[in-house]
Order: sequence, then structure tokens, then C-alpha cells
Amino acid sequence: MNGDSPDLKTAMLERIRADAPRKVWTPSDFADLASRDAVDKALQRLAKAETLRRIDRGLYDQPGFNKLTQKPNPPDPRSVIDAVARRDQTRMLVDGMTAANDLGLTDAVPAKIVVHTDARRRAIKLGNVTITFRPTAPSKLFWAGRPAMRVVQALHWLRDLLAREGESDQVRRKLGKLFEDPTAGPTLKADLTAGMTALPTWMWVFLKPLVEHDVGDRHIRDDRAAADDDDDHDRHQRGGEGDDDQHHAAGVRPRRKPVSTQKTRTAKRGATRAAKT
Repeated sequence: MNGDSPDLKTAMLERIRADAPRKVWTPSDFADLASRDAVDKALQRLAKAETLRRIDRGLYDQPGFNKLTQKPNPPDPRSVIDAVARRDQTRMLVDGMTAANDLGLTDAVPAKIVVHTDARRRAIKLGNVTITFRPTAPSKLFWAGRPAMRVVQALHWLRDLLAREGESDQVRRKLGKLFEDPTAGPTLKADLTAGMTALPTWMWVFLKPLVEHDVGDRHIRDDRAAADDDDDHDRHQRGGEGDDDQHHAAGVRPRRKPVSTQKTRTAKRGATRAAKT
């Protein structure tokens, strides 16, 4: 395919329309379809035809239309940040207020989004919101780009609020729903557990009940295991009739009867034979 190929444009648009509506794309997202030059030319032509919108160097999206304002929707800041990370192959760590807003933990809307990164980049203006990139030491970018990044950054920003009992419970409930999500929850829990030593003590104390497995379920499993052990003990006490086939199928050697019991039964059989003769 080349830059003028209608097949390339069609393939790119099909991929864009099949993904999230407000996703931001970079040329590298189409590297499997054609050469970099061909992809660049196709993106430029699609932007010129206003099929796509050019946000910044190498950043494109398909704008939606806002019926209320009668204007195109602004690009999604979260998707722009993710696209810049892919475009420049670098780590991005969003500020606490932005993270809390993204997770629905605050109604505060930042007018300026601060992104900590390991290189200098020019700011990107998205309507009324500006994304500013702040050079930061690599040692402070541990959570950059990780699944739990926004949870950690949001809690840093909300720390003073968490001192209030009512507010603390509200944040805990909202995070609890996020952790219970079958898609996002397991990934978040695993990431927080893996990075536990990088968290401040107060944050891990707050997160621990949400991240650990449900205690009630664990107790139920323990009780069931104990009940199964009791049933096995009862069956052995009754002589274990009918269990030998199950043990052999599982590759387990059946339990031998005590020697004393075997001797007693042999003696009884001998006495019975003597009585008959």
C-alpha cells in the first residue's frame, strides 16, 4: 500500500472506527499496514479532508460533534497523554487532581493538566484545557504508565481529605466499585500488590482492605475444606467402604487397615471354623 492507496485509507479508518470513539492515534498505530511515509501521507490527506483532526505533531483523532454547543468535541486529554507516550516512547505520570477527576473521586476540573515525564516537551492546548509536561527525575516516575497510576496519584492529592471520616468512606466506596470491576479490578489489585513497597505506609493501610481478597470468602473456603476433612475422617472410621475405587482413580493408595484389626478378624475366622468342625 502507498499513501495514495484508497485501500490504506479504508483500512486505517476501519481501525479507527472500530476502537473507542475519542481515542487519539499516532502513525505508529498503523505501522503494520504500510511504511511510515505512506501512513504519514494518508493521515495528512485524511486531516486535510477533515475526516480526521490533527491535534499536534503526529496526533490525530476523529472528532465527535456536540449538539449542545454545535461545535466539535475537544480531544480527550487522557487519550492525548497516552498517545504522546506512544509517539515519544516515554513514561507519563499525571498530576493528582487530574487523576482524581478521571476516577470520579472529585468534581474539581483542572484547567491545566500537569504531566510528569523524563524529557522536555512543549505544552498542548485542547480547547480550555492545557497539558503541560514537567521534566521529573526518573526515580519519581515509578508509577508512570502503570495500571494503578491514577489510583496512587489521586490518593496523594486526596490525603488531607481522607482524614475526615465521612469523606474517607466515600472515597473507599468508589474505589471499591472500581476494584470489583471484572475487567479493571484484577489488574489494578495485582499492580498495587506488586508495587506495595513503593507506596507510603498510610496509603497501603488505606488500600489494603480493598486490595486483599475478601476475608469472608476465604473463611467459607476454609470451612468447606474443614468439612471435607471431617467427612473423610468419618468414612475411614466406618471402614472406608466404597472409597478404594476413588483413591485408585486419583492416583492415591488406599489406606491400609490397622494390623491389630486384621489379626482380630483372622482370629475370629479361625474360631468360627473350629466351632463348625
